[in-house]
Amino acid sequence: MTNPVRRVAFVAHCLLNQNAKVSEFARCAGVFSPLVGRLVEHGWEIQQLPCPEMSFLGVSRWWQSREQYDTAGYRRHCRALAKSVVDLAELHIAHDYDLVVIGLDGSPSSGVRLTSTKPEWGGRPEGAIAGGSSRRPGMGVWMEELKNEFEERGHPFPRATGIAMDAQDFDLEAALVDLDGFLDAADETTAEGARP
Repeated sequence: MTNPVRRVAFVAHCLLNQNAKVSEFARCAGVFSPLVGRLVEHGWEIQQLPCPEMSFLGVSRWWQSREQYDTAGYRRHCRALAKSVVDLAELHIAHDYDLVVIGLDGSPSSGVRLTSTKPEWGGRPEGAIAGGSSRRPGMGVWMEELKNEFEERGHPFPRATGIAMDAQDFDLEAALVDLDGFLDAADETTAEGARP
């Protein structure tokens, strides 16, 4: 007889609450339900990550690039948030949970594989909705600090992916296929590691 696999997904705040997004960037009202449905279907518990942008600059902030968030003050803020997240993650780790992180690719903060870039922006970045910022491979500032906190405590950063809702060319169907592949890989990994 095998023990049931325990799974928890630490999910970017704005994927569970699109109201946290900067003005004009929400793609749905409230929760991104295709993500939640797939997590439930695959048997994942869900933990919502904090939104460092909203807690740092509030709900009426402008959109910014990674370069604008990459400051000592914002990194300190992200590090403080990361401590409580990893405190919680360690409770799951201690009970042999399979833990993953799902970020928001294209975000200057929550991007896992893709972040934003616009080094010449200053003040209000006009034209961001119509393609003002570019995307480049790499993590956002918040994800970097979260990864650093895991590693400083001796834990590898969990398997992670991002949903590219912050990319101008976001393709919902392609994103869901990619997510299914990520979750299926987790199913295979945990099945192999199930204990007798």
